Amino acid sequence: MHTEIDLKLLKIINTLVVNGSVTKTAELLNLSPGTISYALKKARTLTGAHLFIRTKSGMKPDTTARELSQRYQRFNETNSSKTFITDSQPQDEITVMTYSPVEMMIAKAVKQLATDKQHYRYTFLPYDSEPSLRLEKLKNGQVDLDIGSKLPADPLINKVKLFSCPVSVLANRNAGYDEQLSLEQWQSCKHAVWSVFIDYYSDSIKTSQQAIKHINERNVAMISGSIINMVAFCATSDCIMIIPDYFVSTLTEAFQVKSLKIPSGMEINYDCYLHFTNSMTENRDLLDVVSDITSCLQQREIFA
Repeated sequence: MHTEIDLKLLKIINTLVVNGSVTKTAELLNLSPGTISYALKKARTLTGAHLFIRTKSGMKPDTTARELSQRYQRFNETNSSKTFITDSQPQDEITVMTYSPVEMMIAKAVKQLATDKQHYRYTFLPYDSEPSLRLEKLKNGQVDLDIGSKLPADPLINKVKLFSCPVSVLANRNAGYDEQLSLEQWQSCKHAVWSVFIDYYSDSIKTSQQAIKHINERNVAMISGSIINMVAFCATSDCIMIIPDYFVSTLTEAFQVKSLKIPSGMEINYDCYLHFTNSMTENRDLLDVVSDITSCLQQREIFA
């Protein structure tokens, strides 16, 4: 974010955050609506953020606009919660971008929350593997929680590691495989591949070389952007797929599939992170609920 944004711009942004209307902001500041629009265009250029999204209920501020509003209020020593829109209009929805298995786990986790913490509505968005788009949606307030591969460092974004785990193979429950898939079986089997990029890694150079080689040389029968579609396909065919161990118990419970150890010599792992904006720390109720859900997700045994 550009730090040299003048006080007049901050005042306009703060006023628009509080009342949500360009016309009302112009009236309060004794300016024309055109002047407000020009100021917002200038602020967008300085910050590189959209700042506001036009909705049926008014102008909805994104994360950057809220932080600039708070900066203005702190400058003026205005600490009254009544002036900030998130206190007069409590958030009742949590928007999450993540994988389907995590959606299933969050649904289980919500059931375990205390009754007074179950008033939120959860909206799940399809996972996008492009880091820049994920960051943009977080900053613009389109997504509250982003759960997936680690995003690049950003001063506006917080991250919490949810889990680290090995990667296994899923196969039809009736397939006659031993506990660990052999390399010959891996090479002869047909594979289902998730089209969303997953950042798998190995603990050694040699293992990494072998893993990349064998993954790139798979006999691919199906490519899908949906984990659930691929698991369902494997449950009714002789196709196999790789999956982080963290998801195994949830998927084997819901589908006719079983877990096999990946062939020896190509062991790979996966890390998953939860990302959220700095503004969430200002909403204690929301932060408390997200903290409880995060704790549940980090306790893998509850999903076994």
